[in-house]
Amino acid sequence: MANRKGVFIGAYVPNELKESLRRRAAGEHRTLSQEITRILVEAVHGKGLPAGSVDRRGDAIVPRRRATDPPIRRRAEDLPYIAPDGKKK
Repeated sequence: MANRKGVFIGAYVPNELKESLRRRAAGEHRTLSQEITRILVEAVHGKGLPAGSVDRRGDAIVPRRRATDPPIRRRAEDLPYIAPDGKKK
């Protein structure tokens, strides 16, 4: 028996869906199991970085704010903007 990492999740799906997933997996040079795992990971954790990319940001890094960012794009956890002359905006 193969040494598998993970747990088995069984589900009944229509045959058309299975075949569609199998074709999609083959087109991406993956196994059906790898394709289903990728879809589940994206569904639970959100879409990640493209393949081959490295996320160099640490957990403690706070997103930067630019003076040109409109207020709508700024987030509450961002650092406050400090103008070059030292006054807060």
